[in-house]
Amino acid sequence: MFESRSKLDRGIDAFDRHDWKKARRLLEEALQDEERAAGHYHLGLLYWRGLGGPVEKAAAAGCFARAANEGHPAAQTAYGIALRSGAGVAKDDELARQQFRSAAGAGDGDAMVQLATMSEPDDARRWLMRASELGHAPAMLHLSDALLPRDPTEALAWLYTSVALSGDDEARRRGATLAKEMTASEIEAAQKAGRTYAKDIQKRSRERR
Repeated sequence: MFESRSKLDRGIDAFDRHDWKKARRLLEEALQDEERAAGHYHLGLLYWRGLGGPVEKAAAAGCFARAANEGHPAAQTAYGIALRSGAGVAKDDELARQQFRSAAGAGDGDAMVQLATMSEPDDARRWLMRASELGHAPAMLHLSDALLPRDPTEALAWLYTSVALSGDDEARRRGATLAKEMTASEIEAAQKAGRTYAKDIQKRSRERR
C-alpha cells in the first residue's frame, strides 16, 4: 500500500522523517512530472537549509515562488523572507510585504511576526497580538518585548502564556528574569492573565478544528 502512494507524497514523508537525502531525491524527481505547491515548498526548504545536499538559495527561492503563486501560506512567508533578505532572489521589500500579508491572511503566525518587524510600533503590536492569540509562541516572545516598556505585568503574562502552551524554555527564562524585578501582586496578576490567555487560545484552537 505504501508503494502505491505518489513519489511526491513519499518525498514529503521522508522529509517528515528527517531522511533528507531521500526526500530531496524523491521531490526533485516527482516535481518533474507532478506540480504541487507542497512539494515545491518542502524541496525549497531542503535547498534553503542545505539538507540532503548543498545550500542552493536561488533554487530555494524559485521553489518558494512557485508554491507561493499557488497560495501556499508557509511558502509565501518563506518567499517573503528570501525577498526581504535578497537571498537567492533580488531584494524587494514591497513584494516581501505582499507575500507576508497574503500568508498572514491565511493565519500564518510567522508571516505576522515578519510584518511586525516591518511596521511602526502600534501596527507591530497589533500583528504580534494577532499571532499570539493564534497560539504562535515566537510571537509571544516578541509581544512581551514590545509590551515591556509600557506594561511589564502584561509582558510577563504573555511569557507565562507561552510557557503554559508550549513549554518554551526561552519564555521560561525570560519570565523568571522579569519576575525578579516585580512585586508578588504583579506576578500573581500576570500568572492569572497568562492562564486566562492560554485557556482562551486552546478553546479557539479546538473550535477551529
